[in-house]
Amino acid sequence: FVDKISHPTASPERSAEFERLHDIYSPIVRDATLRLRGYYLKVAQFFSMRDDYVPKQYLDWAKKLQAEAPVALDAESAKRCVAKELGLGRVEEAFKDWSSKPIGSASIGQVYKARLRSTGEDVAIKVQMPGAERLFRVDIRTLKIFTRLAFPWAVDHISELEKMFESEFDYTLERENMEKVRTNVAQRWGDRVIIPKTFPELCTRRVLCMQFLDGEKLVDGMLRRVRSAAMQAGRDPDEFLSHHLEALRTGKLMPRTARSARWRASVWKM
Repeated sequence: FVDKISHPTASPERSAEFERLHDIYSPIVRDATLRLRGYYLKVAQFFSMRDDYVPKQYLDWAKKLQAEAPVALDAESAKRCVAKELGLGRVEEAFKDWSSKPIGSASIGQVYKARLRSTGEDVAIKVQMPGAERLFRVDIRTLKIFTRLAFPWAVDHISELEKMFESEFDYTLERENMEKVRTNVAQRWGDRVIIPKTFPELCTRRVLCMQFLDGEKLVDGMLRRVRSAAMQAGRDPDEFLSHHLEALRTGKLMPRTARSARWRASVWKM
């Protein structure tokens, strides 16, 4: 970041040297992130969405952490956590056909597939790893102490990051937001968009039970559509995608009026 400010016009030599340094240090940063987990995994996930800023060497492994973080709970440990949160003697009282491996794993939680014993519906159960919130707050507190000593001007930025992340530890809030989005989207897009319903009686601050929907990731689906549009236009898909990412980064794709926004939405509906 400092180099981009001090040298806005990069020379080929400087760019090549930075690429060499990224190749060296990316594996080191990756290994440290996976070992420390907590706050550092959250930051890696956050920066994995910044294709316009983060070097490719870091993006390659950071993007995988969005749903493929190292597993911290085995299936039996996850079932015990869920049973304790829901006040059950055994998780089998409410669920059956619990998957032996998580179908998703992120920085603070893992997702397992199961089936409701009462209705037979397939569900996805997100369970927060024990101690995840405590570890995160310890990391933030340590980082704040260091920042106050080394970069006092950045303390407020760290505090904002803390506020942004801390709500993710409350699955009750996540469930409420999901239901609000589901209700609002269904009013106009119900025949085209499906938002998983939740099961409030099987949700707590650390457990989120929702309808299981089989399909590809949203990002993968969007990339597939962009690539398809590029091929139909007779353009190279990778070049087309790179051009659009750059346009998004610079704001060139932002609609200037509500009318143009509606027009673009209508195009995506086709």
